[in-house]
Amino acid sequence: MTLVRMELLLLLVVVTSSTQVSMSGGDGDVIYTNNPICIKNRCVNPLTPGLNDLPRLGGLVWQCSEPGVVQEYLHFCRAAVDYDPAVPSPENTSTALDAIVQAQDSAASTMFVYHLGALGYEAWDFKHQEDRDLDPCVSKIYEMVCYTYFPKNQAGCKSGSQIPYLKPCKTPCEKYLEACQVECCDNSATCVFELTSDLGGGEVSTVTGYVDQKSPSAVCTGHSASSASSRAGAPLQLLLALFGLQLARLGSDMPKASESDCQRGTGPRNWILLSVLAGCAVSLQGCSLAVPTHSRANWRRKPDYLIKYEHVPPGQPPSTAILNSCTPGAAAREVCSGHGQCMPWSHSPLKLAAPGESIVNLGVAFCECDSGWADPECRTQRKSQLKAFFLSLFGGFFGLDRFYLGFPISGLIKLVTLGGLGTWWLYDVVRIGSAPVYAKDFRVSNDLAHWVFVLIAVLLFTGVGIVYSLYSYGGYRKLKRAEAEKTHGDLDVSMDRSEGMQGARLRPAAFGYSGYGSTIS
Repeated sequence: MTLVRMELLLLLVVVTSSTQVSMSGGDGDVIYTNNPICIKNRCVNPLTPGLNDLPRLGGLVWQCSEPGVVQEYLHFCRAAVDYDPAVPSPENTSTALDAIVQAQDSAASTMFVYHLGALGYEAWDFKHQEDRDLDPCVSKIYEMVCYTYFPKNQAGCKSGSQIPYLKPCKTPCEKYLEACQVECCDNSATCVFELTSDLGGGEVSTVTGYVDQKSPSAVCTGHSASSASSRAGAPLQLLLALFGLQLARLGSDMPKASESDCQRGTGPRNWILLSVLAGCAVSLQGCSLAVPTHSRANWRRKPDYLIKYEHVPPGQPPSTAILNSCTPGAAAREVCSGHGQCMPWSHSPLKLAAPGESIVNLGVAFCECDSGWADPECRTQRKSQLKAFFLSLFGGFFGLDRFYLGFPISGLIKLVTLGGLGTWWLYDVVRIGSAPVYAKDFRVSNDLAHWVFVLIAVLLFTGVGIVYSLYSYGGYRKLKRAEAEKTHGDLDVSMDRSEGMQGARLRPAAFGYSGYGSTIS
C-alpha cells in the first residue's frame, strides 16, 4: 500500500512537470506551452543580468591584459574576478587602464543594482561582499554581472593583442536560475538559446544566450562548475523511478503469497497505472499538439525593466533617456524622481570632492530613496509596515497580512489553517512588527515606531499569559472538585451499605445532658 501511494505521488509530479514543454516549429522557431498550475517566480525581462549587453560587448575590440594588472583597479568585482580579464579597446582614443576598468566596474555595478530592483531586492542591503555572500541568489547575480563585463583572457594570448569576447559559460547562468528559483512556466528559462523578433520596418532583434559549455572552459568565462542540476530531465527521471517501483513490487523477494494476493498484485489497478504512465511518456515526446502554444517566451512578454527604470530628463524626448539618473551632469532636481538622493556605491570615493563638485562625479552612484519609496529610481511607493502589523494582529488568522504584502498563496493557506492554529499568526505578528519585512516587491516602509510594537507585544503576551493561567487554574480546580466528589461519593456509598448490613447495632447511643457540669443521665 505504501508503494502505491509513492507511485501516485510521483505520478502527480510527473504530470505537473510535463505540462510545460518547448518544441521546435517547422521554420526553426521555438514553440512553448504553458503549465496551467505553475506559479511564475522572478521571471523578468531580461531573464539574466546583462543579457541585453551581450551583443554590444561582443562587437567591441578586446585586448589581452597583463597578468595581475587589472585586479589592482577593481572595486565592485574584485571578489568575483579571480582570473586575468580582457579589457575593451577604445576606438581612436588613448584611455588609461584604470579609467577603462572603472567604466566596466561601473557597468557591472549598474546592472547588478537594476536587476536586483527588478527582482524586488533592496540593492543597498547588498553593498558589501559579506552581505552578498549571505544570499545565494544575490551572490549568483553578482557573479553573472562580473563575468559578463570582465571576460577572461583568451588562453595563450600576448599582452596587448586583440582577442575575441568570451561570453559567460552556461554554468553561471544555470546556477543563477537555480539559486533564484526562476520559473516562467513555459520552459523558456534556459541559458542556451537564440531568439529573434520582428521590430517592424524590416528590422529584426536577436537575443542570444550563453555559450553551451560548462565552466571552467577555454572558450567562455566562468568559475569552476559545481553540481548544477538539470532542470529539463526531471520528468524523465521521475518516470524511470515510477517504473522502478513497479518492478520492485512485481519482483521483490517476499514470502509465498496466496492466490488471492497474486491476483490482487496484478489486478486492474496496476494495469490502469501502467497505462497512465505510458500515456505520460508519449506526451513528453510532443506527439500531441492539441494544446495552446505561443512562440514568444513568457519572460520576453514582460516589460523590459531597463526601459521601466530609465530616466528621461524633464522636457527632453524619450530618445535622450539614460539608465541612471545619478550619472554625472544631472541636476539635483532631476535625480531619483524627487524621492531620494544620489549616494556613492563604491566602498571609498576614488578622490575627494572639490568645493561645489557633485558627489556623482566621484564614481558610480545610485539613488538612495526616502523611507516611503523604492526601486532604482525611487518611483515605487512602499507598502506600510504599520498597516501590515495591524492586519497581522487583528486579521492574521484570516491571512489578511499575507494578502496585503502580495503573497496570496500563503495567505490562502493561512486562512484555511486559521493562522496555523495560532502559531503562524503569532510568528507573523512578531516578524512584521519587529522590523520592516520584504513584501512581494521591496521592503515595507519603516513607519511603525518600535516602542509601539514593544508595548503591544508586551500587552499581547501578558494578556495571553493571563488567559492561559486562568484557563489552567480553572481546569485544575475542576479536576480537584471532580476528584473530591468522587471520593466523598464513594464514602457515602460505603457508609450506607454498612448501615444496611449491621442495622441499629452500629448506631451510636443517644446521650443526654442537663446543664453545665451535670452528669450523664
